[in-house]
Amino acid sequence: MKINPKLYAVADSVTPVENEEFDGRKIEIYTMDQFTGIREEFVNGKGEFAVWSSQDGTNYRVFIEDGYYKEVKELYEQPVNKIWVDFWDTTDNVSKKFQRFFIYPLMGLAIVLAILAIVFGSMAGSSAIVFQWVVIALLVALFIAMIVVNYRTKKVIMDENVKSRQLIIDLFGEKKFDELTDRQKAYMDQYMDNLYGQSEEAPQENLDAPAETEATDAEEVKEENKEEVVVVSENNDEVKEENSNGEANDVSNEVEESKDAELLSESEETKEENI
Repeated sequence: MKINPKLYAVADSVTPVENEEFDGRKIEIYTMDQFTGIREEFVNGKGEFAVWSSQDGTNYRVFIEDGYYKEVKELYEQPVNKIWVDFWDTTDNVSKKFQRFFIYPLMGLAIVLAILAIVFGSMAGSSAIVFQWVVIALLVALFIAMIVVNYRTKKVIMDENVKSRQLIIDLFGEKKFDELTDRQKAYMDQYMDNLYGQSEEAPQENLDAPAETEATDAEEVKEENKEEVVVVSENNDEVKEENSNGEANDVSNEVEESKDAELLSESEETKEENI
């Protein structure tokens, strides 16, 4: 059974940390830190601390997060891996069986019915219309049947997974198995807390601005305000000076106008006397 075949090819030139061989099978174990981006994709992105891969369904490569592998290494030793390899074999057989006896025949029948619907649909007459509706009903029934078959396939695989888990419990004993799973869960939870806890604390550090910075900012604002006050006061003084100068000019203008008026009156009196 093919499982993550592209991931399997990534380790072609890398030396595994563990090699296991049994029943003509080969299992190679790698830590994710031996590669770039695998931890980020599977652990940080999907929460998968151990990822199986295979290109031929016979040989497997398992990629495991480093700290997780050290914490629960017993869950990835040969006896346990053999159980999982048997599980993959069973899964492959179940999938092929359902495809061979259900999926492929149903798909073939659906194609035939679709062709018949097109042929008879192009013909005239009430019988053609009736047949066309019958074909459509059969296609809907086939679609539902495929959904049911797919569901049954997944259920059988899940049942096999439960059986494999029980075999592992029997291998270690319930007490030892519970201890391993508790350590497994504790490590995963701690890893995720560290991963997301750091990303949440970073914004908090930015919120705590240093007091000195705030003080200096306040002082700068005060100095700017003082400078603005000085500028305003200087401008006010200039305006006052301009106003005073303007008033003086107005007074002098009034004096000159009165003098002109007196000269005019005198000239008019002189004219009258001459007449």
